Amino acid sequence: MEPVQNKSFWNASAKAGVVFGFVVFLVSTIGSYITIHSEPTGNLLSGTILASLLGCLVAIFGGVLAVKFYINEYGPEMKIGQGAVIGLMTGIVMAVVSQILALIWPVIDGAFIENLQAALIANIELSEQIPAAQKEDMIDGIYAQFQNFYSVGNILQGFLMGVVTYGLLNVLSGLLAAKFMGRNPQPEL
Repeated sequence: MEPVQNKSFWNASAKAGVVFGFVVFLVSTIGSYITIHSEPTGNLLSGTILASLLGCLVAIFGGVLAVKFYINEYGPEMKIGQGAVIGLMTGIVMAVVSQILALIWPVIDGAFIENLQAALIANIELSEQIPAAQKEDMIDGIYAQFQNFYSVGNILQGFLMGVVTYGLLNVLSGLLAAKFMGRNPQPEL
């Protein structure tokens, strides 16, 4: 009887999570710089929001890549549930990597937070779609969020939002990748 090989998904999830965590951070940062260097228009679809949407579209492929790494290492024998777990762990790694990079970047570019805050507030102030009272609430919220950028609560909130978003997206992509790239093992009789 052959010894059972322990097939760990951590290596595949970690590699794909680091790669896609960096890519999501890069897309988000580029979107923020587009917002900073654009003239305020009052349009709520700023570069930051568009980059967030693009980041989610890119992030969904992390689970696919992780399942591909797993299959390359251990072969195509895998259950669909394993793809979901691989995707979830990839999403968690992505959230950690992108959150760490997002916390480091303002140290590299010291004016980043201040410039992004000013650009977002200027855009809201020019918006004709938002009532005046709501504008003030939004501006106060942005101001408070950026003033508390390095607070434990703000860091945890960003991390948890990343885990939920990237985790769910990659559970789905991991399931699909396991279904289409993997092969369900035959039960032993």
